[in-house]
Amino acid sequence: MSVPSDRIVGSLMGTAVGDALGMPIEGLSHQNVRTYYKGIKEYRDDDQRGDLDAGQWTDDTQMTFALARALTDVSDPADWPVSVAEEYVALRPEARRWGETSTTAIDRLAEGTRPSDAGVPDRDSDGAAMRAAPLGAWWATTDTGREEAFELIRPVLSVTHRHHAALAAGWGHVVAVRALLHLDGVEAFDRASFWTTLLEETAWAEDQLTGDHRVSGRLRALSDIIDSFPLDLRDACDGVGVRADEAWPFAAAMVARRPQLLENTLLSGINVGGDADTTGAMMGAMLGALHGWSAFPEEWHEGLEETGRLEEEARMFADRFS
Repeated sequence: MSVPSDRIVGSLMGTAVGDALGMPIEGLSHQNVRTYYKGIKEYRDDDQRGDLDAGQWTDDTQMTFALARALTDVSDPADWPVSVAEEYVALRPEARRWGETSTTAIDRLAEGTRPSDAGVPDRDSDGAAMRAAPLGAWWATTDTGREEAFELIRPVLSVTHRHHAALAAGWGHVVAVRALLHLDGVEAFDRASFWTTLLEETAWAEDQLTGDHRVSGRLRALSDIIDSFPLDLRDACDGVGVRADEAWPFAAAMVARRPQLLENTLLSGINVGGDADTTGAMMGAMLGALHGWSAFPEEWHEGLEETGRLEEEARMFADRFS
């Protein structure tokens, strides 16, 4: 299927924008976000840790673009896990806020462990979902069926994350990006159809894994309240921490709630706090897939770290698959 290049680029660059916007408040509660930052409205320095400046991004962007480079450079999907592993290992000297799960897996890769065995099976973090946007863009441009796509995508996500909930959330994010790229613009968005697709596909993936429906259960619990007002999706998701059944369902629900409002939706989700850089990255990918990179505010273009390099890599990826 033909997908506009600007929207494929948007799915990658939106990841970086959401990551950079959420970076300074990663780990803060909603109350502390309001107290110490008065709410995030633009790129800000991390005053808490002092390690990153306004517009800089974290491991979410590092690994998303590493995955995109691997898919761009290798034509045979069977070779993707090895290529992805090599890209991840090359990032090790410049790791930014890598979580314990990714760090453990990539250290194993650096020691020679096979990609199929390196992923951490006992931690249900959101890491697989936060870097999955390129896989959604790839699938959106092919006629590959669900079963075949799952068999190709699962080993790539498993390079660092093998926990069933992490993989289910990763598959859900792949499906979300693909579904949004297939729409004929924002006007074509239908919340009920989008949510049903996410729920059914995530439950199907869980059945292929262990049958534990933790992630789809969270989506199901959100189904009837997404458009409620007032609404605290953080409470409905039992927090917005790094667990896959918290962070990704929250990000998807925020986008489903107000997909037409790119800036407002992205900032509203980020300002909830918690794992804000990752929820920002996932929301940015979905909103970018729907709106395109050109729809993002100019100041978000200009203030993003290494915009030129990231955009060049995103366009190379889009040229490869669009």
